[in-house]
Amino acid sequence: MRRTRSTFIAFGATVAGAAVLLAPGTAQAGTPAEAAPAAASRSLAQPHSQPQSQPQSQPQVQIQGKYYFNTWRDAYSYASPTTAAVKKGVLYAGSNYFYCQAKGQPHQDEANNKNDWWARTDDDKGNKNVWVSATAFSKGGDWEPIPGLPRC
Repeated sequence: MRRTRSTFIAFGATVAGAAVLLAPGTAQAGTPAEAAPAAASRSLAQPHSQPQSQPQSQPQVQIQGKYYFNTWRDAYSYASPTTAAVKKGVLYAGSNYFYCQAKGQPHQDEANNKNDWWARTDDDKGNKNVWVSATAFSKGGDWEPIPGLPRC
């Protein structure tokens, strides 16, 4: 998938009672939340633009079973990994957490990105355990799973 949108994203976490600002790419998959202060002491915010020559293989950070990734556009969420399912809500573009991914119905978005991988998350309308198409992710390719997100 080609992405043309540039974003400048940072997000926060609380570690041992202290607020920590984490920037994209400052922690690796499986990094315990306690290691976040060392990661945050590096750059507090880094530009993130697409396309990248090589997709990164880790999410931005993993905290308590949630994997944080950038989504490049707003995306509808569904009750199951198919657009034939009930549309539940919306996940806004930016840094979002996801639990896992699974193969589902092929989906093509308005930018002509295509994928049959879907990620489980909680959307911005309060719906829990809903599915968002991988076409909304800032990384990954057409018909490929999201790098760094475990299978459900």
